[in-house]
Amino acid sequence: MKSTLHFLLLVYLALIPYAWAGDQGIDLLKKMNHAVNSVNYDGIFLHIDGKHIHTLRVIHKIKNGTVRERLYSLNGVPREVIRDPEKVWCILPEKKMGHAGLRPDKKTGFPGFMVKNLAELANNYIISTEGVDRIADRAVNRMQILPRDGLRYGYELWADQDTGLLLKSALIDNAGDVIEQYMFTLIKIGGDIPDSALLPRMNKNTLEWHNSKKPPVNMPVKDSKWQFSVLPKGYRLVNIIQQSIPMESKQIEHMILSDGLAGVSVFIEKTSNPTPEIGFVQMGAVHSYTRVIDDYLITTIGEVPAVAVKVIGDALIRKH
Repeated sequence: MKSTLHFLLLVYLALIPYAWAGDQGIDLLKKMNHAVNSVNYDGIFLHIDGKHIHTLRVIHKIKNGTVRERLYSLNGVPREVIRDPEKVWCILPEKKMGHAGLRPDKKTGFPGFMVKNLAELANNYIISTEGVDRIADRAVNRMQILPRDGLRYGYELWADQDTGLLLKSALIDNAGDVIEQYMFTLIKIGGDIPDSALLPRMNKNTLEWHNSKKPPVNMPVKDSKWQFSVLPKGYRLVNIIQQSIPMESKQIEHMILSDGLAGVSVFIEKTSNPTPEIGFVQMGAVHSYTRVIDDYLITTIGEVPAVAVKVIGDALIRKH
């Protein structure tokens, strides 16, 4: 169960950005959305999650309209993520193993803060600009996005004044406390990046790959045997994917929900385990909630408050 949950978390994180009213705030969000798929950069950033501090480097290149990227850890356990035009490669060098999956969006990368629906954002969040600041020795504009209810987190964002690139983001809980943040400490924006800089340290052919046996495919909503009785205000179903778990033949159904900013995934898998592990698990800012319906295991995962994953998970029902 734990290995399956880790895989589901990996899938969830691969589909969402790494992060985290008024015309001025909306214009800044548009500029941030544009920067991640139009600007080359090479930088070092901190990921602060509770008591844990991780230092990572990201090399980000735009080529033929597609984001290509290499992200790797500089402290702790070595890890690498490579985004090429077709796939996302997750590599653990010490274990000489990795996982590769099809890339859902070729125009996103780190640091992404892709708002799906700017027009509806103000229905669920209060957006305000908060003046200027300095991050990684660059002038930035600061903004705040606070939720209108307890079913989503808030954000503080610091965007580069020249390019709009997001240089710092903080995830804020309902008490106003920072629960996770990313911040660049050194960054070079612009200039040419050689293709060789995007290659992993280890030859891919020397690794043991734990990949899904079948590629994921989109499923029409009408073909699913599942539906939601009611969803929290602002959340809606945006996609359904069928995919397999690495090294296993069974298929799982993956429902993707969003309020335009926060994302939640619901995974549905057939189980023969008479006593599966159910309940809540917290992994940093991400909460997961598992329940059983008949002989199906339902796992809801999101970078949202625990109450939100429970409400969404409990709303899933079988179609009659």
